[in-house]
Amino acid sequence: MRSFIWATFVFFYFTTLTSYTIMFLAIRFVGLLAMLLSTIMLLNSDAKAQQPQPPAMNSMVLNVKNMCCAKESVPAIKELSKVPGVKRVSCDYKTKNVKIEYTETTPSPKAIWEAAERIKIEPLQLATLQAVYTAKPVN
Repeated sequence: MRSFIWATFVFFYFTTLTSYTIMFLAIRFVGLLAMLLSTIMLLNSDAKAQQPQPPAMNSMVLNVKNMCCAKESVPAIKELSKVPGVKRVSCDYKTKNVKIEYTETTPSPKAIWEAAERIKIEPLQLATLQAVYTAKPVN
């Protein structure tokens, strides 16, 4: 009788232990899966944020590599405002886009690109009403 009780105890102990282990592993798997999916969604949203919006009338959008805070945006606003024809410059840290509004005189895309290079914010793309530049414009 003792061996039967002992065998029953051991059987239920290991069965319970196994079910808790399986449940623990399942919870860990679901947690890791959730982390993986959230990382993928975050990367996709960052990729979408990198794309500059089409510019409005009398504006250009410059997508840059280095733009995280006022340390980069203040010099960018000052330097880009010096380009002839530029009326207003605004920076968006999240999308890393610089919106350049201009007067009736359209500023040269090359001058905008060179001004961004001078302050080392590394321009990636310049979207104007006429074209989208991914390298330094020739005009």
